[in-house]
Amino acid sequence: MRAGIAFSNTAAAFNAGKDLATRAMLNGDLSQADVLLLFCSANTDYQRLLDGARAVCGANTLILGGSAVGIITQEIIDVQGYPAAALALTAVHNDVTFQAACSDLLARDPFLAGQALGAALSAFTHPELIILFYDSVRYAGSQQQPAVLVPSPPLLQGLYQRISASTPIVGAGLLADLQFGPTCQFYQQQASQHLATALTMSGAIKPYISAMHGCTPVNHQRFTITGIFQQFLYTLDNTPVTAILDKVSGNSLWRQQHPVRRLALGVRYPSAIPTSYSTPFVTRLISGVLPNDDGIILFEPDFHEGMQVQIMQRDTESILQAAQQQTEQLLQHIKDDKHQPIVALYFDCAGRICGNQAEAKLIQRVLTQAQIPLLGIYTGVEIAPVGNQSRSLDWSGVLIILTQPAS
Repeated sequence: MRAGIAFSNTAAAFNAGKDLATRAMLNGDLSQADVLLLFCSANTDYQRLLDGARAVCGANTLILGGSAVGIITQEIIDVQGYPAAALALTAVHNDVTFQAACSDLLARDPFLAGQALGAALSAFTHPELIILFYDSVRYAGSQQQPAVLVPSPPLLQGLYQRISASTPIVGAGLLADLQFGPTCQFYQQQASQHLATALTMSGAIKPYISAMHGCTPVNHQRFTITGIFQQFLYTLDNTPVTAILDKVSGNSLWRQQHPVRRLALGVRYPSAIPTSYSTPFVTRLISGVLPNDDGIILFEPDFHEGMQVQIMQRDTESILQAAQQQTEQLLQHIKDDKHQPIVALYFDCAGRICGNQAEAKLIQRVLTQAQIPLLGIYTGVEIAPVGNQSRSLDWSGVLIILTQPAS
């Protein structure tokens, strides 16, 4: 397999699409592209960008992708203007098989969308990797009302009904901007909303995956969820969760934040794989407090009564330590396995743009030193294996390095 990446920042969307597809293939020394992953910001004319890329690739290239708050490559981190990027992939001597599927049921029911996607994928050769994209935003926000987001756990639950839990799924809930505006996805000929799409890779390819946390436990204390409905959490150990968070933070000022900036909740999923380089925690951010301070609102509705959770805190220093350590461990594992890196994908939480992008710059630096091409996007939700299956993550970065056996 070969890969090439290109970046653009221009308002002329059709020309940008042509340029991205042309240079991505040129940079990968490809005569054609079997797959083109295409991403752009909300400022871009999505359909015109896709049309430009399609004009270069022809009818046989699988094109997927869509909204991104920003773009990360080996040389650039860009969140202003019209940032867009493309990754072109092609098999060499039919060593890798690519297949794609799509469901338009996401707005109706994420679980049904996952089932439909899983049914389509189950007809394919057993994949080494599934890359999943979906629109994070169901209804865009406004000054009058907050955005309504698409929950990702039901999508993954539906998908896992039809595919093996051992199949690694990585990907992202796509986000167009930090205001939770309308999102859009590319699938083949169309730029559309409210989709769940997937790309499978089978054959002589091995993914190395690391989910890098952005939060650490405040302490070792664990609480049992005793009162919850969907994403509305009321009590831990039969005590109001707001009172517990007041005690942890030392005051109640966090209640005025939307979302809460420092505190979160996490569940630990130990890995059965000794060489796993992913965090064992699935963290859920807190989007705000319920009326009358009766409880808190989590970003996802996947916690339930009886589950044990820990209070987490965002920790910039820990983010950098994890990014450095886990990336270096991943590269060493690839070397020990005598595999050849082809390309890296990085799905990074858009909320982490608010800093100076230090961890993205660190990823850039380490992969540049290793001479591995990189395409990253800023996302709403990140998806990666944690514990015994893939899960959706908050405030994280997911790094995937695609490799093949060294010749």
